Amino acid sequence: MKKLLVIFLLTLVTKSAILAQTTVDLIPSGGYTFADRTGFGNSYSKVDGAGNLGGSIMFNVNRRFGVELQYSHMSTTTGLYYYGGVPISYGDLKADYIMLGFVPYLGDPNAPVRPFLGGLIGAGVFSPGVDGPSDTKFTLGAEFGADMYVTPRFGFRVKAQVMSPFDYGTGYYAGNDASGAPYAAQSNLFQFSLNAGVIIGLGRELPPAQRRVMYGRPRPRYYRPYPYY
Repeated sequence: MKKLLVIFLLTLVTKSAILAQTTVDLIPSGGYTFADRTGFGNSYSKVDGAGNLGGSIMFNVNRRFGVELQYSHMSTTTGLYYYGGVPISYGDLKADYIMLGFVPYLGDPNAPVRPFLGGLIGAGVFSPGVDGPSDTKFTLGAEFGADMYVTPRFGFRVKAQVMSPFDYGTGYYAGNDASGAPYAAQSNLFQFSLNAGVIIGLGRELPPAQRRVMYGRPRPRYYRPYPYY
């Protein structure tokens, strides 16, 4: 029974190595975003860690490159504190990211495990839990991970990523001060997260990529002269 299971898994992996990946992948995902803290002269701001939910649509140009449209949402708490933990302001914060990514795949393009490294560009929308408008900022990001295919149209994605609003005084935190009045300010913000998702292939299957072969000039061959007697 164990031998049959091993043979079945090897056959599945071999097939996936040949047929894995489609032109369009839907990838619902979730993960955890870690807390971020920025220090000032006599105080510091902190955006607390929380879970995030979202997903992406991958448009695979070929097995070596894809374009990703990504969305993620996080509901957390944030505040400004004096050193020692005394709060100046504290409140809820919602962060929504809408990002466009350019994702080159690394390693063997026909393998069932496909590492990737991507750059992200888009917008971060920060909505405080106090009176006042949301704040939208130009955002840059980066991601690194791997796609692991079980079948040509199904697999898993694991990745690490970082998002950072790109603006003067970037970031956002808000809440209520000691008197209960709304309070909002800005600080540097780098949100690092670990995520996992499910890959669902929707488009046609991509053909296997041709291996790149480097051709060079043939090395000259030298023969010893035939001895004459």
